[in-house]
Formats: sequence, C-alpha cells, structure tokens
Amino acid sequence: GHISELPPFLMGASGVNSGFMIPPYAAAAIAGDNRSLAAPASVHTVTTCASQEDHVSMGVSAAMQARAAADNLADILTIELICAAQGLDFHRPLRPGKGTGAAYDAIRQVVPSRHSDRAMYPELQAVRDLIDNGTIAGAVDRALAVNI
Repeated sequence: GHISELPPFLMGASGVNSGFMIPPYAAAAIAGDNRSLAAPASVHTVTTCASQEDHVSMGVSAAMQARAAADNLADILTIELICAAQGLDFHRPLRPGKGTGAAYDAIRQVVPSRHSDRAMYPELQAVRDLIDNGTIAGAVDRALAVNI
C-alpha cells in the first residue's frame, strides 16, 4: 500500500478477506516453471549410432517447451489482468488510458469487482478465456485504432 496506494491484497476489508493474496504466489511459481523451460532443448542431445552420429533433432522438444511456456504466460497474464482490474477499481475517479480501459471493460463484463472472498478459479478461467479467444487483444486493438 505504501507504494501503490492500494489496500492490502486488493481488498477494502483485507483483515477479514484474503482477497488477491494467493494469485501472485501462483504467478511466481508459474514463472519459475518458465525459467526451467527456458533451458535450450539442445542440452538433451545424445549421441546415437555407436557414437557415429551426435545429432538428434530436438526440434519437437523445443516446440513442446515453447508451447508450455506460452501457455504458462497466458496463466500469468490472467492473474496480472484480474489483479490490475481490481486495482483500477480502487483508483477511481481516475480513469485508465484507452487500451487499458478497453481491457478493463472486457474483464468486467465477465468478472465483477471483488468485495469479499469467493472462489477465484471460475473468474481466472473466464479471464483466461478472454485471452485465448482474443477478446482482450481485439478490444485493445479497436480502442487504440487510429481512424485515417
């Protein structure tokens, strides 16, 4: 709060509610997984054919690592976006910029502001769906489009 001027755990009654305390832990764990996925797949190459060949394509492994990292990133963005939307609620009457406001509006169409604890996974999934189906990106693109 002393840095962001936001209440602890993004809850007005944070002493009674845990609010958004846990999602950043999940995001940090997922980011840790991405750090392990960042190791080059080539380190797993082994010699074959009685040591005559030392090249075994690790392209499939690299692609699977990249796909897992991208999927993890979408989960991290989900957490960041739902927390950011909640934070914006506490900074009213200030208004976000066009792109941020478009993302906020898209999120608030599927996830209401949180005033007390409730199950978070349905809301996280709803925001993840907005990322996966391009709703947030499309809303931001439209908000930032320059009509010439």
